[in-house]
Amino acid sequence: MRAFLLASLLFAACGDDDAGAADGGADDLGAPRDARPRDPDANHIGTALDPAVYAYEWTCSGEVPGSGAPLDAEPPSEDCSAGVWPDLEPALVCPTVTEVTREDPASGQSLPLDDARSLPLTLPVSESGSFLPADLPTTWPATLKVVSWNMEYTRNLDAQIETLTTHPDLVDADVWLLSEVDRCSTRNDVRRAARLLAQAVQGAYVYGIEFVELSIGREVGGDTGQAIVSRRPLSGAGLLCHSAHYDWFGSDDEPRLGSRVVLGADVPVGDTSTRVWAVHFESNDFLGEFRAVQAKELLDAAQATACDRPQVIAGDFNAWYVQAPELDVVRRSGFTDAMMTLGDAEATHDNGFRLDYVFARGLEVVDGAVLREVDTSDHYPVWVEMRVE
Repeated sequence: MRAFLLASLLFAACGDDDAGAADGGADDLGAPRDARPRDPDANHIGTALDPAVYAYEWTCSGEVPGSGAPLDAEPPSEDCSAGVWPDLEPALVCPTVTEVTREDPASGQSLPLDDARSLPLTLPVSESGSFLPADLPTTWPATLKVVSWNMEYTRNLDAQIETLTTHPDLVDADVWLLSEVDRCSTRNDVRRAARLLAQAVQGAYVYGIEFVELSIGREVGGDTGQAIVSRRPLSGAGLLCHSAHYDWFGSDDEPRLGSRVVLGADVPVGDTSTRVWAVHFESNDFLGEFRAVQAKELLDAAQATACDRPQVIAGDFNAWYVQAPELDVVRRSGFTDAMMTLGDAEATHDNGFRLDYVFARGLEVVDGAVLREVDTSDHYPVWVEMRVE
């Protein structure tokens, strides 16, 4: 049965390593698939999994106050000659779990380096800074407009900045939750993309390394990860390294150091602060066994850092099917699928699949859209306006 389901999935949807999620259209019963509760006996690919993969319980109650830990307000230099691999503090990179060793010509070292840290693991952000104006308000609206976008390694960074600063649906955004943001790689012309994005919108930003892109058998360099950019002050930022993921270091095509990560921070909304999370779950994982673990680790962090404070989880979930465990456990933990609520659970990727989600907890979804006319990434930007309940 498992082999048959896998074969069916492969026949139905093929793509590159970031091209794998089910669309959110109607099923053969005519109802939007996301709108229907999960039936553990339903005939979907998830029935090939151990039911325990779907098990998760949100147990906390009450609001966990934000830590208020301030950002480093001074952005680093635009220059890429320092602070990136091999001139990079190893403690800022998640442990690399692999049985493979490689000689790295850039550092002259045998990789991966010895690392006694265990996963999951919380790390400081890799880079932060602020271009916020000096005359910020002392109070903030109870609404929050969020943009979620996988930027495809910021290959088209200049055009993407133009989109974010001129598109009528995006120019007034408060927070951008971004994935596949490169720092000093050849893919984005060796630039600090998160810094440039924040500078363009006069915002604060945090960036966390997901993978160091090793130039072994290829020329890439730098690193890639998640970024949060905000026109409101950011605090309490941290990077969560996931414990389950594909062995990218062992890949001959894309050798990398690190692991899948989620980046979190607090932003002021009304008389409280909202915890926002930028997500990029594992792509090389047909059934979602890795992604289910990643989602549960994220939810554990969400309970520990905010609990009943308002929260937003957004990004590239890489889920192949709408009943996938990584989506199911988030929904059952009190998070609302924003675009389903708004009636648009269709494709967010140019391959026709729905990969990207915005989930809200303790916030009312007011408006939003998927901007399918934007063609500067293989993913489409998704914006959602919310209001504190």
